[in-house]
Formats: sequence, C-alpha cells, structure tokens
Amino acid sequence: MGVKQIDLNNEILRLNEYNMEQSLDNPSSVSERDHILKELHEMGFHNNEMNKKLHIKNKGNINLIIWDLLNGEQA
Repeated sequence: MGVKQIDLNNEILRLNEYNMEQSLDNPSSVSERDHILKELHEMGFHNNEMNKKLHIKNKGNINLIIWDLLNGEQA
C-alpha cells in the first residue's frame, strides 16, 4: 500500500473488510475493482459511486453487482 495514497489505502482496507494482513497480501483487489468498474461503465452503468458501493457489498462478484443494479438495489 502506498503510504501517501490515503484514499487508495482506505479502499483496499474496505475491500478486505478492514483486515490489515489480508490488505497487505492482496493489494491487487483495487486493480480488479477498476476493471469491473470499467466493464460496468461500458454496459451503461455510469454511477461510479453506486458501482463502487455495490462492488464492496457483493465482494467483486460482477453478476451480483449487475443484478443489484438492474433491480434498483442500493448499497
């Protein structure tokens, strides 16, 4: 984790349910999230804040994220 990248660090911690050890072992979860966010944007889901919240809620499972988006689910 980048010491001075506070937002990135917080996002990594959130994605790993605030487990510091897991966050340090798997910082790539943010790059995976960015890929999913890009795919969602290409599908027409342009609300990045909602997409990020649903990504966290559904632990990166794009099928569940899309299901929630189509059903109007709020994170």
